[in-house]
Amino acid sequence: MRVALALNPSSGKGRSDSYRSALREVLLKYPVDMVWLPVGTREQAFVAMHEASHSGKIDALIIVGGDGFIHNAVNAVGDSRIALGIVAAGSGNDIAREFGLPIHNIHDSVHQIAASLLTRRYRDVDVMEISWHQGSQRALAIVSVGIDADTNVRTNHMTWPKGNLRYVRALPGAIGAYEPYGVRVSMGGHTHAGAMTLLSIANTRYFGGGFCVSPGALPDDGLLDVVLTPGLGMGSIAHLLTRLVFYRHLRDPRVHLYRTSEIRIDPAPELGGPLPMIMADGEEICRAPATVRVLPGALRLVM
Repeated sequence: MRVALALNPSSGKGRSDSYRSALREVLLKYPVDMVWLPVGTREQAFVAMHEASHSGKIDALIIVGGDGFIHNAVNAVGDSRIALGIVAAGSGNDIAREFGLPIHNIHDSVHQIAASLLTRRYRDVDVMEISWHQGSQRALAIVSVGIDADTNVRTNHMTWPKGNLRYVRALPGAIGAYEPYGVRVSMGGHTHAGAMTLLSIANTRYFGGGFCVSPGALPDDGLLDVVLTPGLGMGSIAHLLTRLVFYRHLRDPRVHLYRTSEIRIDPAPELGGPLPMIMADGEEICRAPATVRVLPGALRLVM
C-alpha cells in the first residue's frame, strides 16, 4: 500500500519535524510505502495533495493539521475517492471531535490510521459544496454566515488561547460591532427574508473549538442542518450564547432548525446590515450571494 503524507508546517506551534519523525517511526511498523509531499504555502499544499490524489499512484492521503488544513485536503482530494486519514494537531479540532479521532496524540492517530487502511475500515461521508459567482469550494463541517461567521473571522486573527476559549475571546468584539444582518435564504422551494443573527449550515455538530451548534447533525444522512435565528437585540444574544455553551439553544423558540439538501443565501441590505464573510471549517470562503448544497458520500475517511 502506498500512502502520501502532508504536514501543515504551522500545526503544533512548528512541531512538524517531530511529527514527521513520529509518522515515520510508526508507519515503518506497517507494510506501507511512504511518499512525503512538499508542503509550503497553503496553495503549494493544495497542489501537492491534489496531484497526488489524482495521480493513480497512491492509495491514501494522511494529513497532519487542524480543521483548516483538513478543509484544504478535502478540496484537494475532490472526487478522487482517495481515502483521507486525519492526524488532528490544530487548535480547534472540531472535525476530529466529530468523528471520534484522537486529538494531539500522533502515535495513536497513526496506528489507528494504518490499521484501518490495512483492514479497509472507511466511512463515506457527505461534504458541502459552496458555490458563488467566482468559483466553488468544498467543506466538511459547518458553514457560518451570521455572527458566528464574524466571530470566526476575529478568532482567526488571534493566536491565543487555544480551542473555544479563543472563540469566546473573539465574541465581545463581534457583539460590539453587531447589527442584525439582512438576509434572504431559499431552501426546499421556500424563501425567507428578514433580519438575522445566527445562520449555521451544519454537516457535522461542532464549531468554534467544541461548541455543539447542531446536536442532531449527521455527516452521512444526505442533509444539511440549518440553524437560524432572527435579528436579536444585545440582551437576547447574550442569553442565546449562554444556552449554546450548554447545548440548550435549540430549546429557545427563537432558534429555528431546518433540514435541507441545498440552501441559497442572498444579502438583503434593505432588511439589515451587511453580511459577514462566509466561513467554512474556520476558513474564509466568499461573500454572499452563495449556494450551499450537500454532496452525499463524496469523501472517504479512514476511521
